[in-house]
Amino acid sequence: MHELGVAHEILSLVQQHVPPADAWRVTAVRVRVGDLAGIVVSSLDFCFGAIVAGTPWERARLVVERVPAQAACLDCVTVFPTDAPGAGCPHCGSARVHMTAGRELHVDAVDLLDEADGASPPALADTAQEAVPV
Repeated sequence: MHELGVAHEILSLVQQHVPPADAWRVTAVRVRVGDLAGIVVSSLDFCFGAIVAGTPWERARLVVERVPAQAACLDCVTVFPTDAPGAGCPHCGSARVHMTAGRELHVDAVDLLDEADGASPPALADTAQEAVPV
């Protein structure tokens, strides 16, 4: 299951751009996944949830936008949806086609809570009480 490795890479990207002190503000990570990217979205979502659980980024959820596969004919310039990257152009029959979408895996955005809207970090005292048994 390579989705676990992909989930780790997504979290790593978020961690590079959001300091740990602001991790509590991350509510969503917006990802675009092509239909031909070889990613099982439900597995990716599960793996991401598992690796952020119990971390400062635990509020973060994946929001996945699926990108349908499409190709463009290099001869007649027709753009068409496809499920088979090697398929020819349905308009002119040319085999000279180029995939234009459907293989991508992009982290597009990270949604953050806005402190101006009254959001605040979890209280340290609450965290300490949960960690120390009585």
